[in-house]
Amino acid sequence: MFRNSIFIVALCIAATSCSTVKPAATKPPATTSSTNASSSGSIEFISNIAINSNGQEDQSHSSHNGVRTPVKTASYNDRPGGVIEDYAALQFKFAILENASVEDLNNSKLLSFMDYWYGTPYHYGGTTRDGIDCSAFALLLMSSVYGVTTLPRTSKEQYDATRHISRNELQEGDMVFFHTLGKRRMVTHVGIYLRNNKFIHASVSGVMISDLNDGYYDKHYIGAGRILDPGQAEGAAQVRTPSGK
Repeated sequence: MFRNSIFIVALCIAATSCSTVKPAATKPPATTSSTNASSSGSIEFISNIAINSNGQEDQSHSSHNGVRTPVKTASYNDRPGGVIEDYAALQFKFAILENASVEDLNNSKLLSFMDYWYGTPYHYGGTTRDGIDCSAFALLLMSSVYGVTTLPRTSKEQYDATRHISRNELQEGDMVFFHTLGKRRMVTHVGIYLRNNKFIHASVSGVMISDLNDGYYDKHYIGAGRILDPGQAEGAAQVRTPSGK
């Protein structure tokens, strides 16, 4: 039933797309399970995700792709019963990416969702693992992980549908918004906040985790919005309808 509901949500969003996206300097690698030590000074670990020794995040510059092309219907392969294989390995992988302790990462649905989509290429108007845009990714994450089925399709509409909060109030499951069209301060990009200034989003370089303090994102940050009740980020089932501005 869970997969059927996500399939229905995806059918509703396939016709529209995120207004724009922001590229990153490097594209996240595809996910395969391996643990290797690199002679170049980097550490390669679960799913070929590499962390450089200098700890740099992606450095990004924005672009706008106005071309829409048809894509397949979205799908999310949730593990039976919400149980994740190699749960400890996923905790380790994302603890490094989020600069957090392993014990802090206890939302199994979120870990499973991120692992499934991480590295998916960007596609304007896309809703599948063949390619997805920022607002479709945010919509699917909020629906699949938190049960929020009331979000609209575009990043600007999503911003208007949330209760706006300050940056120092951010918690897991909140939405962060950016402008990526030069000096025009209009919402054109969206991500989902995790912790420690980290957020996950569909960048032009693919689905990845970035840092709000990164020069590009810090400069282009517009604001944050909340649609979850307190405690819902920890797996509560109750969902609040968006309240608007």
